[in-house]
Amino acid sequence: MQNPIFEPQKETWQSRASRFLWTFLTIAASILFFYIIQYLGQISSFIGTVLSSLSPILWGLVIAYLLDPVARFYEKYVSKILTEKTKHPERMRKTSRVIAAFLSLFTAIGFVSLLLWLIEPQITSSVSGLVKELPSQVDELMLQLETKTIFDNDTAFGEYANDALLGALESFESWLMTDIPSQADLLFGYFYTGVKGVFSFASNLLIGMILSVYVTIDKSRLLRQVKQMTYSILPTTTAGRLCRVMSRGNKKFSAAIRGKMLDSLIIGMICFIVLTFLNMLPFLEFPYPVLLSVIVGVTNVVPFFGPFVGAFITGVLVLFDNPGMVIPYLLWILVLQQFDCNYLDPHIVGGSIGLRPFWSIFACLLFSGMFGVPGFVIGPPMFAFIYEIISEWSEDRLRAKHLHELFHISPEEDFEDFAELDEEFIADMLYEETQELEEQRREQEREQRSQELKEKFRGMLEKHRKQEKQEKK
Repeated sequence: MQNPIFEPQKETWQSRASRFLWTFLTIAASILFFYIIQYLGQISSFIGTVLSSLSPILWGLVIAYLLDPVARFYEKYVSKILTEKTKHPERMRKTSRVIAAFLSLFTAIGFVSLLLWLIEPQITSSVSGLVKELPSQVDELMLQLETKTIFDNDTAFGEYANDALLGALESFESWLMTDIPSQADLLFGYFYTGVKGVFSFASNLLIGMILSVYVTIDKSRLLRQVKQMTYSILPTTTAGRLCRVMSRGNKKFSAAIRGKMLDSLIIGMICFIVLTFLNMLPFLEFPYPVLLSVIVGVTNVVPFFGPFVGAFITGVLVLFDNPGMVIPYLLWILVLQQFDCNYLDPHIVGGSIGLRPFWSIFACLLFSGMFGVPGFVIGPPMFAFIYEIISEWSEDRLRAKHLHELFHISPEEDFEDFAELDEEFIADMLYEETQELEEQRREQEREQRSQELKEKFRGMLEKHRKQEKQEKK
């Protein structure tokens, strides 16, 4: 007697259809993958065109994201003022949010305009003076190098330093005189592309500023829609964990970006104040203090590489104007950067990125290759955001395998930050739902009132017609 366990199962039409469907999907996926590889260049070009057309929206999201703390500050106080002066405080929340959105944008524009108004004359005079005096300064520097009077030529180090500087400047002069003229067409193309990029950047920035107002006003509704889609697609537990991780990553990313911008502003101001004070001393004379401070502050935004780039650029400017001040200036920049790395940056940013130096350099190189110069700025915070998500997933997996004690991971998850975020989110969501219900109630009342008026006018019209018929009889 044959064992029923080893009897082959009868094939039904459902199993045949399922096997045919999976075979078809496998073949279709293979063909699709082949065409994607074959037309990868056209696909990437199409994606680049789409992203370029959406760049104003991206600018709007970025501006709204950066101005969100300012908008919250204004909304808090505007809402308090309007609530005290109205009989319907529940209606003032949206009004206060609109006012806060415009005030935050005007504050940013006013701050940038004030900063430009304060430093533009000094930067213009510094640059114009640099352009006028640069040829004579280069000639004087070359004369000092040829006579070998910059460093003490009697020592081995001085002779080596003079020869190295002379060789570097001769190579630079040869590059300016021979290579640059031969590539005039290429340089003109770069200039045209740069001018076109500036106009495109200005238009995208202007549209982005307008869109940022709408994003700030509808922030709660947009977040609610995103969260609604998350919970509708994913299981409840997974969606809750994802929202919690995203909130933690968002805190880390926002603190890193805004903190670094504030840190760079403070570094630039300290650099300007100290250089101005040192120029009052009789034996020190640093050129272009405003220009040097602006360059140091702007380049300091870039993590790790920024201070080196800023020190090199400003050091070259000081070298052309006053070679004797190069060493004191570089020593001052070294002290300033040590103060920033060891005291100012940890207190402002608060170690929010939490990346080791290796991962910071890795993130800068990776994202700069993908996004260019902006990748240096957003690379470490973005990588920290991704790192947070991966760490959360890894910790959950270790807890599930009961290995959390081995790697010193807490057995319970801390939902405190997420609970605080959810309180605000739930309050906004309830407010939006209340507003929608109130609007629906008012719409129903208007329709009911309109229907009553129609019935009233219809009755009056019937009565009038009856009276006319009676008068005719």
